[in-house]
Amino acid sequence: MSSDCGWRLAAAVSNAGALGTIGSLGRTPANLRDEIRQCRAATDRPFAVNIACFQWAGFAGELLGVAIEEDVPAVTLSFGDVMPALRRSRAAGVRVTVQVQTIAAARVVLAERPDLLIVQGHEAGGHTGTRGTLSFAAQALGIAGGTPVAVAGGIGNGRGLAGVLAMGAAAAVIGTRFKATPEFGPLSNLDAEQKAALVESDGDDTVHGAITDIAIGMTWPPGIAGRVLRNRFTTDWLGRENELRQAVAARPEPYGWTSQHNQDQDTVLNWAGESAGLIDRVRPAAEIVEETVRDAESLLRVVADLTT
Repeated sequence: MSSDCGWRLAAAVSNAGALGTIGSLGRTPANLRDEIRQCRAATDRPFAVNIACFQWAGFAGELLGVAIEEDVPAVTLSFGDVMPALRRSRAAGVRVTVQVQTIAAARVVLAERPDLLIVQGHEAGGHTGTRGTLSFAAQALGIAGGTPVAVAGGIGNGRGLAGVLAMGAAAAVIGTRFKATPEFGPLSNLDAEQKAALVESDGDDTVHGAITDIAIGMTWPPGIAGRVLRNRFTTDWLGRENELRQAVAARPEPYGWTSQHNQDQDTVLNWAGESAGLIDRVRPAAEIVEETVRDAESLLRVVADLTT
């Protein structure tokens, strides 16, 4: 989770009864400390901090240290070798959730008994793997034992939440839907335009591939790539990864596409999952939480009636 996901959204989600999360990717330790303190001032409910562990040699270890020092209720670990962070967090008494993208990774993490395992499917926005959400979730639930499992990827309303709860999951993780809220961002200088694009999306207009990271110049773990809304940049370069690498090497900041602060909707990266098709308007985070839970409860009652 990037720094666009800050204390305002985390606090709003937590205040509504879910678990809000502060993204740490792209933050400095000092900035993360400030975000945590502002979140704590805005809510008395639990919240989490997300740590991208593939950057452990960089800021990730320091960011985790800040989260521990600030006594955050929980951390969510993802991408790369999560074990050092998992063990350090547990030793500090912090609740640990771990997100995985493969069954092999799930088995390794489950052996360490995290407080919650998150299985992330291919439909997710931002960075994700290649497994489809439903089959991956069903397989992970079959090996989880006593560890609770949450499901991420393509879930954006009460139908999705009810579906994974009916499978036996403990929770759903919803990301893209909360981008279209007043509390998220601001999404660069194109905040209104990017949120409008999410509202207009039909869910068929996302693309997944390595071009996002080639343009940014960031190396993610093998098997992980980014999902964004389609625009001119993705149309021009998807399937031409080698040419893009050459273009970036020749001109490290071509067209300004590596910057989330440019003024060009055709080249900015608007991270979004397939659940973008479920977004009908920009609305407060609390409304989304309340509607999602209410609709899921209603649907689960229907399912219960079918079995009686």
